[in-house]
Amino acid sequence: MTQSTIETQRNSKLLKGILIGGLVGGALTLLDSNTRNKVKRSAVLLKDNSMNMIEQVKENPGEMKEQMVSGVKGATETIKEAINDVGTLYETVNEDVVGKVSEVKDISTNALGTAKEATNEIKDISSKVVVAGKQLKETPAQSMNSDHRKDEKESDEIVTQSGLSNEKSISSNF
Repeated sequence: MTQSTIETQRNSKLLKGILIGGLVGGALTLLDSNTRNKVKRSAVLLKDNSMNMIEQVKENPGEMKEQMVSGVKGATETIKEAINDVGTLYETVNEDVVGKVSEVKDISTNALGTAKEATNEIKDISSKVVVAGKQLKETPAQSMNSDHRKDEKESDEIVTQSGLSNEKSISSNF
């Protein structure tokens, strides 16, 4: 079978299901006497209104035509206004939302940059603290003879091991 045939069969089954469901639902609601009376009154009113309209069309077709044309024009104008209002609302919401989304994006980008900078600064500070701690432990003679580069290298290793250099841990929170 072709795809259009399959879609037609599905649509046909769907339409049948909707009609059967509507009929069953309607029949079930008519089991209630209040509902039956309301449906009966509505049907009588619809019949009476239809008969009145048919009589008015027979008596004065031109006037009825003008009334219907006028009603359609009024409805058309109202629909056009509603469409314009929806367009204006869409533009306003779109501008506001897109503007806010861009603003939030900029703020998050700035916050992420600040967090990364803070991470680097914390790493530098911790390196200095480690070096200062080692210097306090050493004797004055040893500190003068020790290689300053070796201390910095060791402090970098300690900072790396402590996880303070892991920028992902801070940036993943944003």
